[in-house]
Amino acid sequence: MTSVNDHLDGKSARNNESLFSFKYTESGGLSNKYLLISYDSATKEIKASTDMTGSNMVQKTLTDSDEETLRECFKGDRFFGFDADYPVGKDTEKDDSNVLSFTLIVTIGNKVHTVMWTNKSKEIPDELTQIKDKIKEIVSSKKMI
Repeated sequence: MTSVNDHLDGKSARNNESLFSFKYTESGGLSNKYLLISYDSATKEIKASTDMTGSNMVQKTLTDSDEETLRECFKGDRFFGFDADYPVGKDTEKDDSNVLSFTLIVTIGNKVHTVMWTNKSKEIPDELTQIKDKIKEIVSSKKMI
């Protein structure tokens, strides 16, 4: 049985499972930093902005190699098993203005998962930090941020 989406876009369910997108945000800190990075495999466009309004959005097309590198970060279901929230540690000051907040929303096929954490969170999976670093590395290498 085929889905409505298969009929609408002409793709098989198998191809639909290969769709991959993410949205990563980083905000806060002493300098009130903001960074948005998003990617959609349907368009192969990666976008980055350092302004909440999106007025300084930079957009580039990812190479197949770069996309494969990003996909490798989410290979298997490990990311989808991460907790949705890694709160700040109990020893963090309530008014600590140096807290950076991170959000990563990933869609692979019909699976969607959101993870939120801060630079003061405890027990963050190493893989989550590696994913964040890889995303920023690719965008930096393209001189987008």
